[in-house]
Amino acid sequence: MEDLYFQQLKCFNDCHDRSFTLPAQQGTGYFRSVCPRKGMLLYLEDYRLKRDMPVNVGSMYRPLLNLCYCISGRVDWTINSTAEPFITKGGNCEMFMTCFSSGAGTHCAGKPLVMVNIMIYPELLQSYFDAPLDLMCRLDMKKLPVTGAKAVYHKYKIPGFMYRILKQVMQSPCLRPADRLRTQSMVLELVAYHLERLDTPAETPKVSRDVNIEIDLVNQAKSILKSRMQSPPSLRHLAQLLGTNETKLKRSFKAECGTTVYGYLTSRRMQIACDLLKDENLTMSHIGHDLGYSERTHFSRAFSRYYGISPSQYRLKLQQLTRR
Repeated sequence: MEDLYFQQLKCFNDCHDRSFTLPAQQGTGYFRSVCPRKGMLLYLEDYRLKRDMPVNVGSMYRPLLNLCYCISGRVDWTINSTAEPFITKGGNCEMFMTCFSSGAGTHCAGKPLVMVNIMIYPELLQSYFDAPLDLMCRLDMKKLPVTGAKAVYHKYKIPGFMYRILKQVMQSPCLRPADRLRTQSMVLELVAYHLERLDTPAETPKVSRDVNIEIDLVNQAKSILKSRMQSPPSLRHLAQLLGTNETKLKRSFKAECGTTVYGYLTSRRMQIACDLLKDENLTMSHIGHDLGYSERTHFSRAFSRYYGISPSQYRLKLQQLTRR
């Protein structure tokens, strides 16, 4: 598997979508290599290992922007000539840039390993802009991702709203031109978030707020929405139930979740819909009703808008994956 892994990492020049089943002796699950455009490579992993798997990273002597999203599991890794070890855990996202990516890693057994890895040539990213991207110039491409004030390495929690995008990336095919364009748009949305963080000075003053109170408010709101999925309260009623006002509720949700109250509700409904679609005995009308949609067509339209495919197509893809 290690050899195949790195053969795929070097496939930046031909558009493809290749899936590989994990060898039975190593575990269960699959990994995908996706190239939606020359200079952009996605490596998608969803498997459970029977034992830790060491991986040696071959040398790639050219600048690369790397985005790594660990949804579940753990990977320990290092880069040659860098003493600092790195740990990637579930719920973390990392961005690093380097000219020299030789190193080693260990994919840990235990929890399922679910990761979205994105690698982009900087010149491809520059091609999306009419003017030179000054932000790229601020990243010293000769620096290795080490700790310190000048590190080209950033690590933080995956924002809640980003899980929807990552799920779409994991599940969307990338075979037709339209598929490749859609995948590029999702990747660029993720890149834009990271560039925005880099472009925001750490010293930028922020409106003073009690984070703990806001987190508690958002968690209470989520509990109410989950318990009333079929008939959710209006924004005004929800604010009244929480003893706050609409403005504060909307601001807290945006700060903690990166989305609106009803953006979260839709996201939650769609997550549940994906689980319910696994049960082939449940009709679309039944699922839609359970999620608070008065008509089957309303549910189908909402699902298609969210994931880019209809619930029937999604169920069919699940069946095809199960038969593999």
